[in-house]
Amino acid sequence: MGTFFFTVVIYPLTQIIELAFTFSYKLLKNTGFSLIGVSLAVSLLTLPLYAVAEKWQETERALQAKMKPQVNRIKKFFKGDEQYMILSTYYRQNHYHPIMSLRSAFGILIQIPFFTAAYTCLSHMAALQNHHLLFISDLGMPDALFSVGPLTINVLPLIMTAINCISGAIYTKGLPLREKLQVYILALVFVVLLYNSPAGLVIYWTMNNVFSLIKNIFYKLKNPLKSFYIISAIIFAAALVFTVLTKRFNMEQKGFFSLLCLLVIFSPFIVKFLAFISDKPLAPLNEKRNLRTALFLLSSSGTAILIGLVIPALLIASSPIEFSGIDNYPNPMFFLRNTFFQAMGLFFVWPTLIFFLFSKRIQTLLSAGFLFMLAASTVNAFLFQEKYGYLSRMLIFTEVPSIQSPATHILANLAFMLALILACIAVIKFNLTKPVCLIAMLSIISLVMLSCIQIGKIKAGYRDYLKISANAESKDSGLVKPIFHLSKNGKNVIMIFLDRAQNNFVEPMLEESEKLRQQFTGFTLYKNTVSYNSHTLIGVPPVHGGYEYTPAEINNRPEKTLVEKHNESLLMLPRIFTEQGTGFSAISSDASWANYSWIPDISIFSPYPNIKAFLTENAYLAQWYKDHQDIGNLTIASDTLKRNILWYSFFKTSPLILRHVIYEDGRYWSTNSQYDDMNKYISNYAVMEYLKDLTDFSAETENVYFSFTNNACHTSFKLQAPDYVPSMNITNKGTSEYANDSSYSSMAGVMHRLGEWLDYLKQNDAYNNSRILIVSDHSCTSRENAFVWDEKFSAISPGKYHPIFMFKDFNQTGELKTSEEFMTNADTPALLTEGIIENPVNPFTGKAVNSKMKENGALVSTSNLFMPHHSSSKNIFTVDPNDWYLVSGNIFESQNWQQTKMEEFEK
Repeated sequence: MGTFFFTVVIYPLTQIIELAFTFSYKLLKNTGFSLIGVSLAVSLLTLPLYAVAEKWQETERALQAKMKPQVNRIKKFFKGDEQYMILSTYYRQNHYHPIMSLRSAFGILIQIPFFTAAYTCLSHMAALQNHHLLFISDLGMPDALFSVGPLTINVLPLIMTAINCISGAIYTKGLPLREKLQVYILALVFVVLLYNSPAGLVIYWTMNNVFSLIKNIFYKLKNPLKSFYIISAIIFAAALVFTVLTKRFNMEQKGFFSLLCLLVIFSPFIVKFLAFISDKPLAPLNEKRNLRTALFLLSSSGTAILIGLVIPALLIASSPIEFSGIDNYPNPMFFLRNTFFQAMGLFFVWPTLIFFLFSKRIQTLLSAGFLFMLAASTVNAFLFQEKYGYLSRMLIFTEVPSIQSPATHILANLAFMLALILACIAVIKFNLTKPVCLIAMLSIISLVMLSCIQIGKIKAGYRDYLKISANAESKDSGLVKPIFHLSKNGKNVIMIFLDRAQNNFVEPMLEESEKLRQQFTGFTLYKNTVSYNSHTLIGVPPVHGGYEYTPAEINNRPEKTLVEKHNESLLMLPRIFTEQGTGFSAISSDASWANYSWIPDISIFSPYPNIKAFLTENAYLAQWYKDHQDIGNLTIASDTLKRNILWYSFFKTSPLILRHVIYEDGRYWSTNSQYDDMNKYISNYAVMEYLKDLTDFSAETENVYFSFTNNACHTSFKLQAPDYVPSMNITNKGTSEYANDSSYSSMAGVMHRLGEWLDYLKQNDAYNNSRILIVSDHSCTSRENAFVWDEKFSAISPGKYHPIFMFKDFNQTGELKTSEEFMTNADTPALLTEGIIENPVNPFTGKAVNSKMKENGALVSTSNLFMPHHSSSKNIFTVDPNDWYLVSGNIFESQNWQQTKMEEFEK
């Protein structure tokens, strides 16, 4: 119950505080001053509530003063039940009930949720840690400004209490002793609560008291509202000038803040305009209490359902397994419930409280406003979806440099919004509110039904997750023990598949570390290598299955589904080695997107007894944290999702012109973005670190084929150089030209751990008898220096098609070499089987496995095939006819990338 109350009532306020902090920091670039900005924002937002509280208190005081003489006489002359009955009659005659005396405490009650939200948000805010303000050394700790022997004295809480008492003295001047005591007792309560709190939290609450003091001074003036407006207009006019001139904001952020400043400056005119709207066009709603209440409740609840239930359900249902098993929350339904409660608090509970506190004019505007919000959110979510590419589990778009929509789309969207505003006003003006309420009710039913369908998909996906997890042979509580059994006396053929590992990073890594260079003895780096696409689902099949599984060749076999052909590619090499080779067993680890499942469905290997399949990603995460207790916590991913799914809904339902502002490069205005997705990286990195412990040399067969996949390179993450290990405090980024590139850092961590594993093979006499290929499906650098850049390359971004390709053959030694030979990652099967399997044949098609198909070049698809890339029912990749390029020779020169048609290549 406590969690529900917090999520519905307190959490929406924490988001307001966090948003205000992030925005203030962007403006002021100072953590301490940002807290003042938060306090100012919250004080302004709560001003109407305090105005209501003040009005209620004045009403209560006036009524008490009016009734006091008669109440005193009744109490003087009557006792017991007789006194009670007469007082009750007297109260009834004056339309008063004793419980109404609580109105005088409303001002105090308002502070409770806001204080709780501030305490929750600021007391553990990572952004305050190790930041100072003037004489305060660390805003994340108590100020401890003075010490008396072993006793430290926190001064800020004492200053806060003094200001609180001064403000209370001004406010309660001329009021009864009872109200004065309330103020001073509350001041003492806060000093007790906050005495040992972080200085940042105390500064925030102190500034709240300062603004309260200013407010109380204004209340004593003859024209408090006018005086307050004049001062506010001057402050925001200065802020507007600063916003226009500063370079700290992009254009969208400048526009957003400028709009806020203009709203304050022209607030008197806006108030008059809104009063006119309420009294004229919206008059039918203004005059009918039941109708406006019904419209408000339907619109606000509909908005909460859309933003808190429908959008999150569609998101999670698109890949339920991806949202399963995250930290302490195995079931993705938790994230759906959590987001729904958050939205109910933000769009229903708090607005409903405000609705019933204010006058009918405000109620009318709220009803019309939420009607527009529901209509606009629905239109934006379903009609203006836009294509932003692949959305990661952490709700970050990874395939597009910017999510800014074209100007034509923005203008069309704004025109639609304006039309909706006019439509909302028109239906109210012409007394069509009842039909609109009916439509709103039907819309809510439709949204709930849509959510139920998606919930069914989520539950089905979760059941699949449980089945896949149960089938995984690596499920033994994450214990690190050997599961990869190699051979000492026979042959080991090893493919190390590093998703998104970049070819251009290898040489800088070797230059940076002589130790790493020595670990990779015998290898050849093929620098002139191209991949067939820049996405995993399209890039994986050629690596595992060779030239029969390039995008063009997959499309040439439409009689089979994409998932069938994808699974064929993953099974081809293990089957060739175990069925066509001599004395071979096969091991497959984390086969990418097996059965088109985010968590690979390794049941595809079950029919083949000589192939052992494992899942390692996430299996050793808990053990790694246990072994590195100084590094971090286990809830970074879930904490991020608990917050950002709601913000993703804001993003989806907002007008196009605001989406870039809300998305904020994937940070969604969070104060905790420095962690990135630590768990996502560590879940793969841990496998690399434990790879020596996971490997032994007790193979039951003479020879072993080992296909090992790791996705750590796919997550950009900063590590501590020179060994590139995870650390919560990065002090050494390395000496490479890519030292500031987190993609380089994350790949360096993988390569260093891989180098340690190669040393382990050498120490156990299992290096010379091993043929090893290190390969990736694609790269991610959009502008690589090795390419000769021109207009064509700027359009293609060829760096995305430059995968790592490093090969060491049996008994190969000596310093690592480089080669300029033209290669593709589809050369993998032919290279690994050469000299071991005589005339290898694809067991699914009966065709020979070789590299002859690249003699005329590689037909590369540059299409952005957005996620979900393709459902398992489709048979071919959807590629724009203009996105086929025939690549040959030197891939770094644009003349060797010839735009062509797939049909011409086949001829």
